[in-house]
Amino acid sequence: MRMRGLAALCGLVFLAGCSSVDVLAPIEDRSTTPPEVSVPVEGTEAHAVPVPSEGTFQPRHLTTEPTPQASGRTHVVVQGDTIYNISMRYGVNPRELMLLNDVQDPTQLSLGRELQIPVERDDGSQSAAPAATVTEGQAIPTEPTVETAKRPETPQQAAERKIAEQEQQREAAARGDIEIRWPVDGEVIADFNHTGTLGIDIGADKGSPVMAVLDGTVHYIGNNNDGYGQFVLVRHNIRLPGKPTAPVVTVYGNLSKVMVRLNESVRAGQKIAEVGESSSGVEKLRFELRQGGQPLNPMLYLQKK
Repeated sequence: MRMRGLAALCGLVFLAGCSSVDVLAPIEDRSTTPPEVSVPVEGTEAHAVPVPSEGTFQPRHLTTEPTPQASGRTHVVVQGDTIYNISMRYGVNPRELMLLNDVQDPTQLSLGRELQIPVERDDGSQSAAPAATVTEGQAIPTEPTVETAKRPETPQQAAERKIAEQEQQREAAARGDIEIRWPVDGEVIADFNHTGTLGIDIGADKGSPVMAVLDGTVHYIGNNNDGYGQFVLVRHNIRLPGKPTAPVVTVYGNLSKVMVRLNESVRAGQKIAEVGESSSGVEKLRFELRQGGQPLNPMLYLQKK
């Protein structure tokens, strides 16, 4: 009986050992990918590139060259003239000079041909800056004052100004209010009556510059005339009231050197010659003012000193 109880106890111990369960240590799973961290990116919004609409852009080589405009000035071709030196003289583009006058071959300029001088084009443009928007109650920012440099006058602006001045001059002449500049710096040594009511003699050193008194065109260049020596006649497109309808002509005599050519356009104040001397050896300039062949007293029209 005792042996049977011991055997039963051993059986219970064996069964208890067989029924125990081993507990495994936790295993970390490293096979999965760690989650991504999102980082915000600034300025990722796409900007559209503006594309010019049809008709707003054209390659330069396909654009049509504008027709040159006449400035009102003219030049008569003389010996030695070329398209290039004429354009340089008047400050214009040689191609525009050719187009305006329909010159096909620049090497074949006929002597005596009158060429129209074009107005130089100014294709520059300047866009205005957009105005700043200011909300109510917002202080308006102050900016330092910047003095804007005065832009030089363009050839077209200069031509327009000259035309306006000439028109004012013609209107003043028609009213009898015209005053003309002196042709040379000096003192009158013979007045209108002492020259036989032809003009005045102005004493000046030999070589002194002689200036055109008005805008005009060189009408004649002569030499060896009694009382005049070498001289120049300039024709002006103005008429004085109560006088013949022909334009005014000025005469510059006793010259040592002539600086202009026949049919050349000259401006008031432009040097056209240098003072010489009379046949009696007196250094002076003979100056005359005529209209329709009739001598006028220059002292009535010269600026008061």
